[in-house]
Amino acid sequence: MSFALRVSAFVLLAVAVRPLAAQPGVAGDYDGPSILGRAGSSAGRHGTESIPIHVQASLNGTYDSSILGYSVDSRGAFKPGSSTGLDASVGVSGRKLWHRSYLGLDYGGNISHYFTNSFYNGTNHQMNLGWGTQIGKKIQLSSQIGAGTSNRFLGGPSVFQSSEFEFLTAPVGELFDSRNYFIGTTTSMGYAINKRQSVRFSGTGSTTRRRARGLADMRSYGGGADWVYRLSRRSSLGVSYHFSHYDFEKIFGDTDVHTFGAHAGRKIGRDWDVAASLTLSKQSTVGVRSFSLDPVLSAILGRNSGSEVFETNNLLAGGSLGINRKIRRSSIGLNAQRGVTPGNGYFLTSINEGVGFNGTHNVSRDLSFSGNVNYTKLTSLGFTSGAYTGWNAGAGVTYKLAESVGVNARFDWRTFDLKQTTFGRTGNRVTVGISYFPRQGPAGLW
Repeated sequence: MSFALRVSAFVLLAVAVRPLAAQPGVAGDYDGPSILGRAGSSAGRHGTESIPIHVQASLNGTYDSSILGYSVDSRGAFKPGSSTGLDASVGVSGRKLWHRSYLGLDYGGNISHYFTNSFYNGTNHQMNLGWGTQIGKKIQLSSQIGAGTSNRFLGGPSVFQSSEFEFLTAPVGELFDSRNYFIGTTTSMGYAINKRQSVRFSGTGSTTRRRARGLADMRSYGGGADWVYRLSRRSSLGVSYHFSHYDFEKIFGDTDVHTFGAHAGRKIGRDWDVAASLTLSKQSTVGVRSFSLDPVLSAILGRNSGSEVFETNNLLAGGSLGINRKIRRSSIGLNAQRGVTPGNGYFLTSINEGVGFNGTHNVSRDLSFSGNVNYTKLTSLGFTSGAYTGWNAGAGVTYKLAESVGVNARFDWRTFDLKQTTFGRTGNRVTVGISYFPRQGPAGLW
């Protein structure tokens, strides 16, 4: 049993889930669906505050090392490069609140120009859009969309982050700086049975397209339901079921995953939230994989490998643990999880084990810090052998020199390797620039 799973099991026995947020009262108090212990979308929120939708922009000088596309040189070897460049970025973030509804948005986009590697010139975009409304006292509807495209996978925000009850399949652990497109959505309806119990029904769907011809594309869909019982104003327990289906393209194969979960969480003091879950997944995969031929058969057929159709069925234990603190416009979070993922285009259906820390701190309206550290491991469940292990970390600072002008700097680092192969990468990105802020807007780009 993995460390993250053991910790999750301990927390699940020690606490009970995610606290009940205050029900909407007067106009302006409502900040999204939070029926009996379920938090709404985090889009547009900074810490515990919902700020008005605003635009920020920056012009940056950049340096990137270990840039690597999906290609090899004349000798069949990978040839990573490095380059300085310019980057023009824009961010749109914030929330619009009504009496019983909200709309939250986080968007970041840029136009990049590399002086010595113009092949990677282009635009990158990341968006997270959340909407929710309450119908009467019993029903709450919410929907969230994450979308993005990029040809550089070092630094920047996660394309999509959802709650522990959702099973979305955003790209993770991409190997090459080759154009990738992603869109995913989840929609749910919650119904309050009484003051202590509620149920929710949800549906999810996503697609990932990779321009690299040798990496698999993916489409997924799924649906599920969960039940939550509130033990007190600070704690609750829940159970859930979710079905996910992955279809792979450019290669024959698909996967079905049935996941049952038990969830718990508690609010500690005014600022801390602890949430944990244990899951049991039944994974079934059908696909095609390569294998080495017997020397005699290799001599007869004139080749060293062949292909075979396979089927794998596994019963997999998983879970998650989240410890988060949010105060006004600052937040810190430690999260760990283990579950099934459609992979990164090379490793397809895989076990994903990860641990991450992220934080933002607004010292004042003029000074903001942010940082993150993440570890990811993908272990293949049939299509190929081996595992992917990777680390990434980053830190940034933004300082307002005047009401609408400031400076920013950020450093990002990433390393990974594929077990049972010689392939791996280590690279970094440095960004320094000047920023524009709206009048009275907080420091810090999304």
